[in-house]
Amino acid sequence: MAQQLRKGDELGDGEAVERDRRRSAFMKELAHELATPLTPLAGYLKLLQGGRLGDLSPAQRKAIDAMSGAVARLTRMVDNLADFASLAPGEAALSTATLDPDALAEDVAAEVQPYVKDARLHLEIRRAGGGPVLADPKKLRQALANVLQNAVKYSPHGGEVLLEVTRDGGRLRFAVYDQGPGLSAAEVERIFEPFQHPYRPEESRRPGSGLGLPVARRIAEAHGGGVTVESPPRAQPPGGRQFTGSKFVIDVALRSGAPAAASAAPASFPG
Repeated sequence: MAQQLRKGDELGDGEAVERDRRRSAFMKELAHELATPLTPLAGYLKLLQGGRLGDLSPAQRKAIDAMSGAVARLTRMVDNLADFASLAPGEAALSTATLDPDALAEDVAAEVQPYVKDARLHLEIRRAGGGPVLADPKKLRQALANVLQNAVKYSPHGGEVLLEVTRDGGRLRFAVYDQGPGLSAAEVERIFEPFQHPYRPEESRRPGSGLGLPVARRIAEAHGGGVTVESPPRAQPPGGRQFTGSKFVIDVALRSGAPAAASAAPASFPG
């Protein structure tokens, strides 16, 4: 009897592995099919924005900018789908290059700026200084965009969001504070599981794909770190502002030879 149970368990494990393999293969194929039409669409929008296909009226430029933002958001969702299907926890093929963490934070802030403006939020960046580090620029940008977009999405109209870049010894951290509704203890436990969303019956906003935070964590793990959450934050950042929602921290290991830290002034992105 015991031997039969063990065989049954082995068969069940094998079926689970095969099911996961098929699901990953399907998600990869789906991401590829979605990305194929997005590539020329994004390219033509850039040509229009740059005036390469003729001058645009203010109304046309506003429409093109809105379309470009929507395409960028959809592209990130497709990237999340592809990465979740291909990245095992703690493993990833990284394309390492030098990047400036402060510049990365500013680029991601600019990417979410249309949503910041629509919600009349105030987004502040506090730089770490210290120059470039070694990491995967595309994947680290994706991880930070996922976390920052999440904070912007759940922040109240007219609220504040803080993106703080710090270095401590051999660690680089991006901390994102918000004034949203926060997370329950149960939600904190499962927020990094795929396809999970906080339950907010009173809110009209539609949930996302449920892959942004899991992918951010896997990317951080591939960089020798992780993503943690405090809700509410156990300590407030300097400056007197109160962030009563959540604090997400992307923590990555600095590669040997990366420059040490210095301090720098904050930058603000008002809505």
